[in-house]
Amino acid sequence: MKFKDLQYQRPDFDELIKQINELLDKLEKAPSEDIFFDTYKEIENKFNQYYEMREIAYIRNSINTEDEFYDKQMQAFYEISPSFDQMEHRLQTIRLNTVYRPSFEDKFGKMITARDQLKKDVFNPSIMEDRVKEAKLVNEYNKLTGGARIEFRGEVKNISGMSALTQDKDRQTRKEASEALNAWFYDNVEELDRIYDQLIKVRTKIANKLGFKTYTKVAYKLMDRVDWDIEDARRYRKQILDVVVPFTQKLYKEQKERIGVEDLKYYDLGLNFLSGNPKPIGGEDILVKEASKMYHELSDQTDEFFKAMVEKEMMDLTTKHGKAPGGYMTYLPVSKMPYIFSNFNGTSGDVDVLTHEAGHAFQGYLTKDVFPSDNNKMTSEIAETHSMSMEFFTHPWMKNFFGKDTEKYYYYHVVDAIEFLPYGVSIDEFQEEIYENPDMTPQERRAKYRQIEKKYLPHLDYDGNEYLESGGRWQRQLHVYNYPFYYLDYTIAQINAFQYFVWDLNNHQDAWNSYLNLCKISGKLSTKEALKEVGLESPFEEGTIAKIIPKLQEYLDSLDKEKIK
Repeated sequence: MKFKDLQYQRPDFDELIKQINELLDKLEKAPSEDIFFDTYKEIENKFNQYYEMREIAYIRNSINTEDEFYDKQMQAFYEISPSFDQMEHRLQTIRLNTVYRPSFEDKFGKMITARDQLKKDVFNPSIMEDRVKEAKLVNEYNKLTGGARIEFRGEVKNISGMSALTQDKDRQTRKEASEALNAWFYDNVEELDRIYDQLIKVRTKIANKLGFKTYTKVAYKLMDRVDWDIEDARRYRKQILDVVVPFTQKLYKEQKERIGVEDLKYYDLGLNFLSGNPKPIGGEDILVKEASKMYHELSDQTDEFFKAMVEKEMMDLTTKHGKAPGGYMTYLPVSKMPYIFSNFNGTSGDVDVLTHEAGHAFQGYLTKDVFPSDNNKMTSEIAETHSMSMEFFTHPWMKNFFGKDTEKYYYYHVVDAIEFLPYGVSIDEFQEEIYENPDMTPQERRAKYRQIEKKYLPHLDYDGNEYLESGGRWQRQLHVYNYPFYYLDYTIAQINAFQYFVWDLNNHQDAWNSYLNLCKISGKLSTKEALKEVGLESPFEEGTIAKIIPKLQEYLDSLDKEKIK
């Protein structure tokens, strides 16, 4: 069945909660292993009914944030979600305490109960109303940014449409587009500050009710970080500061010379080549057609996966008014299909997001029959490794997407990924500071970010832009509002993806087999165990990043300089 034909009906929440609680009673008192495991399957099926409808509503709300029907449906899910969280918590408690735990771990491994142990102290009925408030605030941010209307030279653009203009070859256009985009955020700064201020307060209140001083530890537990902690994160950020930041400054200097500007301003950063950034050969229809060929040739597994995505129309890719910003992959557990959402805007990012989200979706499709589904709940840094690595495994097909711009794309894709790392860790360090000091004023928060930004991104010259000089750039990063402490995981995954890229250049089949293995492992192992199992070095280990950078420099040096102008 195609996505558009999937029938949405809001679940009868009261009845579903009653049924699940009755099954949890039965599970808790199960007189035999057979009854325990049969009941467990029934519970999973009931939860899947809830999640299927929630994700359908979420996707349709993302596609059109102005659709009142699905906006109201999401409000209903936000209201009821703590009740389902409570039942999930009860299921976790039963798994930990049941006499059948040894049998459960023999059948399904020990990671599920390890995560249960981690999460046992981050739920309490007293936080249910606070979680509802948090979800509503997140929705406010998404609705505000998704509804952005920015007038530019007689046209009205959304945030994604304006972002494309910041890459224009004409410097005045880049500058005016960048100023117009940031002016929208500045005009809405009070609302953005209010939403984030309330998010900080409600998350800190949740932490305090759970017995924690700050929200940081709560977030780490909620994100299933079984084998790494904040000290690992700090040591990792230090590696980025010591190894990657100096390298990026060299790259920015080369960019300045390449595009012929005397002083590299913030509005110049979007243009990497004087002849213009690499652009894909067409829009959604053409890119999906080429992606179909690519995934057919890459492997039998990717061929089957992408054919299903196209046939069932499990993608909405092009930006339009009212559409939520960003891109994501989500999963429909009853339909057993992933769904890709993005905002194509005519830049090379269209291909990046297609291959990136397809990496997530491929892993979800590959493991669609995993039971229990908790074994498919991997940490986000592993999930992002699936997606970011897919961006590099598809490099050999990029000529079909970029034609004469292929060499420029190769250069831009690698350099952009390297330059992302310091920004990514700046967002993480900012969040650590904010949650450690929840009483900061909005002005103090922005000043703190500007201080951190200067450390990791010393090249930034905001050319007197008041909003950016005051430290407002982070407000464009939806993860800060929606997914606290998630952003570091992208950078960790990027280091893993770089390892696969270098490996793939030397031995494609071995690298691909390792990647498939990582996809299938999913959430069955902890992060460090999974990386070791598939032959990748841990980014947390001192020296891992220092080994990668020279190999990336070697790759960049191998590209045809005549085509990179």
